[in-house]
Amino acid sequence: MAVRDFVGETAAMDGTILVTGAGIDMSLLESLREHGLRIPDRPIQPLTEEELIRGLRGAVAYVHGGEERATAGVLASARETLKVVAFLGVGYENFVDVAAADGLGIVVTSTPGAATDSVTELTIGQIINANRHIGQFLGDRYPGWRSPEELPHELRSRRVGIVGLGANGTRIAEVLRAFHTDVAYFSRTRKPDVEERLGLSYLPLPELAGRSDILVVMVPCTAETRFMIDVDVLKRLRPGAVLINTARPAVVDPHALHEAMSAERVGMAVFDGFYDRNSEIAAKLLSDFGDRLLVTGHIASHTREAMDRMVSQAVGSIKNVLSTGADEYAVGKHGGIS
Repeated sequence: MAVRDFVGETAAMDGTILVTGAGIDMSLLESLREHGLRIPDRPIQPLTEEELIRGLRGAVAYVHGGEERATAGVLASARETLKVVAFLGVGYENFVDVAAADGLGIVVTSTPGAATDSVTELTIGQIINANRHIGQFLGDRYPGWRSPEELPHELRSRRVGIVGLGANGTRIAEVLRAFHTDVAYFSRTRKPDVEERLGLSYLPLPELAGRSDILVVMVPCTAETRFMIDVDVLKRLRPGAVLINTARPAVVDPHALHEAMSAERVGMAVFDGFYDRNSEIAAKLLSDFGDRLLVTGHIASHTREAMDRMVSQAVGSIKNVLSTGADEYAVGKHGGIS
């Protein structure tokens, strides 16, 4: 059955749209009901693989805003009806088996750019927080500095390295340059136009680490970038450096991080989202460096405005795929289709 024919018969087939994730304004999905599709109540907690398989029975679209893993097995179980997985965000590689989806003819879309301002705000906030040691001085007490050397530094005196100069990394660099901060970057693809516009220097990753007081990790976690920030990178940081990771935890090798924090090569580490807390190394990091490790629960993209933009973009992608079989935000083998 062609996709165009399928859309015309959705009401008769009683198709559904599965929606998962927190902070979603379900009213933004109302226009999809015009196609005769049903939208069941959104689950409150992340679904197990078995629950996800049940939830996708009869579904023609899946708005993926949660922590579920759409594995090859899950997607294969839904292949008779599922046409599109609309992922909220850009880090789909960790949650959707895109290769399996391609093989099954299921289109996967993402929402690039929708959360750039939200991620930038949190990242800049945490850079300032860590650089100024704000958490250390919360409360009504005198800071008790014993010497001028203990005073924090202004951002304009810091050297910041950004690993990954996509939309988020570029926006972070723009804001930092407004503070007159010295910013350099590493990216697998150089961005000469951004270098010229913002006055950025490009450096290979080891050299970038070696000149950084603050190292910001802003790359997706893929097979190529997993543990990209390893022992060789961390040992080059300037003593007491701040590591900011508002991308995915696994881009940073946790064992290498523990070693670097033990040696005080990393003075403070900031994560948005963390390793599996049931793992031995995650527990050890939290117990050994509690006052030097700032962890938030994957909240960087979760502002009302960002969530609304992502959901609205996903709704548009679903409509496009169900009506034409293509969308500009498709990834995998469908990527680049207009």
